[in-house]
Formats: sequence, C-alpha cells, structure tokens
Amino acid sequence: MNTSKISLEFELNLTEIRKLNNMYFRRLCKEKITFFLILILFYIIFFNFFTLKTEDDLIEWELQNLVLIILSITFYCFSVNAICKVILELTSKLVLYTDFIGKYKLNFAASNIYVQAPLGTFTYQWCQIEKAVLTKDFFFLYIKDDSHIISISNDTSDGRNMKELITFVESNRINIIKV
Repeated sequence: MNTSKISLEFELNLTEIRKLNNMYFRRLCKEKITFFLILILFYIIFFNFFTLKTEDDLIEWELQNLVLIILSITFYCFSVNAICKVILELTSKLVLYTDFIGKYKLNFAASNIYVQAPLGTFTYQWCQIEKAVLTKDFFFLYIKDDSHIISISNDTSDGRNMKELITFVESNRINIIKV
C-alpha cells in the first residue's frame, strides 16, 4: 500500500445531509438522551439519600428509589424515540437554512475520514472501510464496524474533487466496485 497523502473537504448537499441525519444521528441522539436521563436519575437518588434521618427511612428510601428506577425505565422506553424524532425533525427544518448546511462536512485525510455535523462528529480510519462502491450518482463507503454508509454525491458542480478521492481510495486503500 502506498503512503500517499490526501486532504479533501466536502460540504454536503441537502440529500446527503438527510441521509446522514437518518443514519448517524438517530443513534447519537439516543446515546445523548440516555446519558442525560441516567444523569438526572443518579442526581435524584444521590440527593434523596441525604434527606434520611432514621434507619426506617432507609427502607422507605430504597423502595422509593426502586419505584423511581422502574418509572424511569418505563419513561425512557416510551419517550426516547419520540424525543429523537422531534430533534431530528427540528434539524431537518434547520437544514433548509444556508448557515446550517455549511456545518455538515466530510474530511478525507491520509489516515482518517471525518464526518462533521452540528449534532456530533464521527471519525473513521481507512482500514474500517469494508467496501467502496461507485455508481453513476453516488460514491459509497461501507464501514464494517458499525454498519454505516458514507454516501457522497458524484456531482462536482460545487468544486468537489471526486476524481482525486476515487483515485486515492482505489490506489491506496481498497478496490472500488463500479456499478
């Protein structure tokens, strides 16, 4: 394998942003909501512990927290998908604004691929790419670790240097399947 250098940055168009939001940020949103709800639950349990005054209160505290945990899990199961859906709907409406579109980028370096967006950033190494598929309209990079697909439009009207990227991938990283 050659150790050739590459440094490309592509701003994503509206179609690519929608695909990216559906694939990546649903999981990222769920992770952030889960972390936030667990943090709130521990905060409530921790500070509720300091209100104990007698030994009898300890048993009551344990029962209250058991009920609180069960209710929290039930709330989580029913609400996390709805909350994620609302957040993704909001981002899909925000995508229509020009300033928001410019924050979605794909960066290709010699050793890493960076997927940047307002909701978070993912970093992949080239060795994580399982397959590369080139079609008439899109160039797809399949990531084996988490089953994500990076889809890049072949439209070069916005100054993208797709030929350089395709040449780099084919000569240095993985064979490209052309469909």
